[in-house]
Amino acid sequence: MDSSPLAYGNEAERRYHLRRLDDLLEALERLNLAEAKELPAPVKARIEKEGITVEDGISFSRLIELVWAQQEKYLIDLKADRRKGSRRVGDGVVASHRVLDAFILGRLNLAGRRRRRMTG
Repeated sequence: MDSSPLAYGNEAERRYHLRRLDDLLEALERLNLAEAKELPAPVKARIEKEGITVEDGISFSRLIELVWAQQEKYLIDLKADRRKGSRRVGDGVVASHRVLDAFILGRLNLAGRRRRRMTG
């Protein structure tokens, strides 16, 4: 990824644009698979609304590449995102059921051994 500024202001905006671009990709892929001859006007308008120039005679596969390139602005840079810490509320530590079960069983076994030592 390049070091250009982010194309979004918050997470909701980022997700909104990713969904719109995903919808465009799906429409273009379906048109490509159907071997359509022309780009429908509503799809062309949506593509241009995303800031992509649609030239006459452009192929569906080239449009798909251009939409992918546009999506990159909205993808999370994992290296930068790791520095922010956990996205979860709290300390970010979530124990699995297996870990919790092992902890509880271990505590119960330990308590049982203590009782046996005291009574026997």
